[in-house]
Amino acid sequence: MATAGISGISGISGILGSLLQLEENFSSCLARIDALVLKPLLQAEPQDPKEKENFQLLVLLNDRFQSLWNFTEENSRILRGKSQLENSGCIQDFSILWKGEVFLSLYIQYFVTFANFVVVQGFEQAARSKSDAWKLHKAVLKEFLRDFTSESSLGLALHLVLHKPFQEHIQGYLQLLSQLHEQLQEGSERDVVATVLQEFGKLESFISQVLDEAVFTKELWKSLGYKFTDVLCVPERRLLEDSRNLPIASGAARSERLLLFDDVLVLIQGNSFQSFDLKLVWVDENCGEKSAPGLHSLRITTPEETFVLSTKDPQMKAVWRWKLEQAVRQALNGKRDFPLWGRSGEGSEAPSRRFFTYVFRMEGRLRGATYEGEWLWGKPHGKGTLKWRDGRNHVGDFQEGLEHGFGICLVPQRSEDRYDCYKCHWYQGKMRGYGICEYGNDLVYRGYFKDNVRQGFGILENFSAEHPFRYTGHWENDKKNGYGVWDDKERGERYIGMWSDDLRHGEGIVVTQSGLCYQRTFHAGKMVGSGILLLEDDSVYEGNFTEELTFVGKGKLSLANGFVLQGTFSSRGGRGLSTHGVLSTAPEPRRQLDQLGLKEFPVEKRWTGIFEQFLEFLHSGCKEETEESYTGFHIQTSKELRKSQEYLCCQRGSEEIFWKIEEILEDLVEHTGPEALQGYLEKALESSLHPLGKLLRALTAAFQATFAGIGANRHLLAMAQDEVKFYSRKIWEFYLGLLRVALERKGRAPAEDADPSLGKGPSLVLPLILPGFYPELSMLYMLQHQREDELYCQGIVELSLFPDIQLLEFLDVQKHLWPLKDLTLTSNQRRSLIKDKCFLSATECLQKLITTVDPREKLEILRRRISWNVSFHLGNTRNAPFHLRDPRNVPFQPGDPRNVPSHMRDTRNVPSNIADPRNVPFHLGTSPGPTSVPPLSSTLWSQSITPVIPNFFS
Repeated sequence: MATAGISGISGISGILGSLLQLEENFSSCLARIDALVLKPLLQAEPQDPKEKENFQLLVLLNDRFQSLWNFTEENSRILRGKSQLENSGCIQDFSILWKGEVFLSLYIQYFVTFANFVVVQGFEQAARSKSDAWKLHKAVLKEFLRDFTSESSLGLALHLVLHKPFQEHIQGYLQLLSQLHEQLQEGSERDVVATVLQEFGKLESFISQVLDEAVFTKELWKSLGYKFTDVLCVPERRLLEDSRNLPIASGAARSERLLLFDDVLVLIQGNSFQSFDLKLVWVDENCGEKSAPGLHSLRITTPEETFVLSTKDPQMKAVWRWKLEQAVRQALNGKRDFPLWGRSGEGSEAPSRRFFTYVFRMEGRLRGATYEGEWLWGKPHGKGTLKWRDGRNHVGDFQEGLEHGFGICLVPQRSEDRYDCYKCHWYQGKMRGYGICEYGNDLVYRGYFKDNVRQGFGILENFSAEHPFRYTGHWENDKKNGYGVWDDKERGERYIGMWSDDLRHGEGIVVTQSGLCYQRTFHAGKMVGSGILLLEDDSVYEGNFTEELTFVGKGKLSLANGFVLQGTFSSRGGRGLSTHGVLSTAPEPRRQLDQLGLKEFPVEKRWTGIFEQFLEFLHSGCKEETEESYTGFHIQTSKELRKSQEYLCCQRGSEEIFWKIEEILEDLVEHTGPEALQGYLEKALESSLHPLGKLLRALTAAFQATFAGIGANRHLLAMAQDEVKFYSRKIWEFYLGLLRVALERKGRAPAEDADPSLGKGPSLVLPLILPGFYPELSMLYMLQHQREDELYCQGIVELSLFPDIQLLEFLDVQKHLWPLKDLTLTSNQRRSLIKDKCFLSATECLQKLITTVDPREKLEILRRRISWNVSFHLGNTRNAPFHLRDPRNVPFQPGDPRNVPSHMRDTRNVPSNIADPRNVPFHLGTSPGPTSVPPLSSTLWSQSITPVIPNFFS
């Protein structure tokens, strides 16, 4: 930094010398004060407990004094060293400029501590000390104090001697800094001095205000009785305003006096008072109430009370409002302004949103509870934690004092040291929407709540080893009601049907682990009336039977071989089943009783709880803050739920932003064309963040709860087929609802002349959702056609026992294709040739089809096989194996209908991946005569092979 011009060097040097002299004189004064005032006071330690507290303040004041004195001595040494240098006189020599913050900090700390000692009347108490050391030193001290004051009161003299020299020293700083500022030319150096000068000016105002507040507060404590001072008097507390000095009253004569401190607002009424922490005080000029004529009011809001302050003078109202706002703002900041009522505080209001901890005291549901979190106008609002004395604990979102949004609530169980943990959405203080509850007794509920009870669709599961179970279905008023599925893992059975008040009530289907399946009517948990029992061997019993599946009373048993036994059945202990009736051996047309549940449980009434929530989401306008509450069932674990809430509250990545509800609705409008729509639906259904994907996952959970595991019973195939078809319709309806909301947000109405292809929406959705249900559907389909598959396998085994020649004749292979013209081959060689070369391709194709689950892979296997056959018959055998390129070496193409007898071409009843062998006459040792079969076109070949793919909806 450049020094000042030649004309100013001597001036700056002179100022530097004056500053040195000022510091040395002040240091000398501090030494006398230390020796003659502080040390004698510190030797007179009182014995009274109350006076000991004040004595600790004196010790702290001495520490502040010593720090300030040491800093002054150090500054004097630095200035003395600088003044002895030849090139002294530059601005860098003034440490007060470069250590200004340290100067200010030491003086602020000293005067704040000094004011605390004044408030508790520490100097008056010290003057009354009866210590021998104090008595011996009293005369010398009074002689010293005469240099500072003519006051006869020793307490007042001590007060003056410990603050007046400091104030005068700061005034000396200000004078020298003003001279230095005048000496410097315009530039950065002058700006630095101006800044420091301004800060020391603030310090002078701060000290004056601190001392005034301390005296003001001390006089208050003198005027109040001990009942108030014992509770309210705190060394750090300052009185900012008194209603006796600036008149204002609270409404309804609620108080006689109003005291505003720097941390609390106190209302005094007779011998009692109320105090309100300023951090939780809100001041509203628009009180919202009609004031009496001639009165000007302010509304004061606190966590548990709201009251009005009124005054007749509008200027007094303005002053009180300003002081209240500034006091609240400074209390929230945790520090006073510098200076206390300087320009930095003017015009700024306290924020309405705050973070604080408060214990509720008044009557109500929150009495005794502690809330820590965000506040807005006297009520919990935002993120927070609420703890009750009985151990309840709620962490989450609040709105206007009530739990609202996502939250986690712990409720202790009385009998054991366990907790029920609710992780769900709340609405105006009550659980509402999707949530997960982990009960202390090993039960877990995943589903919807309303008014603090389970309501709508939900899954309750017991993970204990004693009685494991799972219920998936509808709830009403915290009880199982409506359609639901009960898995009793201990008994190994599944109930699918209606419930009422936690009991089976209405039509129901029971599937056992052994494969038995029956349909009955239940009343209050008990079976009533007759029912249908389907046995594993395709026998059907219609009538009454017990829970142990024992026939009782009148009934009809239709055996698998066509016999019918009708009569009265009974069971006598240890003697088996007896009946009185008629056995009919005449063939009787069998009724279609193998598929259950279609009439009893209409598909549109099964899972209404799922669809209701998604429809409510549509009716609410698809608000993002309610999305997880309505559509959150795709979350199945507490960990996923926690991640979902973090996802809602944190900043999203670039890929996730696409699935924000605003972008979803925007994108819907842009993808309404047939081709674009299909791609959009496929992507949406695959995503766990899109509402359509969430709906699909909820439906998948319900479907698996019904038809997976024990529910994989062939008598439920038609029920499952209808359900998947219905899912496609509901998903399409939900898509149209989203599209309608998106168009309404843009101010557009749905087009009446919409694309005709949109009417085929369910058929567009079905292929997209089918892969998610394929495992259960495939199992049901295979179980339904299990007997046909067994017959086919038996036929394959018997065909494999045919001699080569008989097998070729049986398959009606044209003789010119037989690879048996080389008569030099032995019979064993010919058999090996046929087995290795002729059946290799067919066997490999069949094995792949049988072991492949994915229908797309099955189609790909068939496509390759068919393309090879077509190429071969067109004469293109370049891609064929070497030993098969010569048609003479190809006895037949496995599965080729051109070489299959006419009675084997019908594949309409294909059970699973292969042709139906039931029409094949398995007579070992004989063979039908060769039949000439005209070749089929490649188109017909493709059509004949189509049934290899299971048709789940035929």
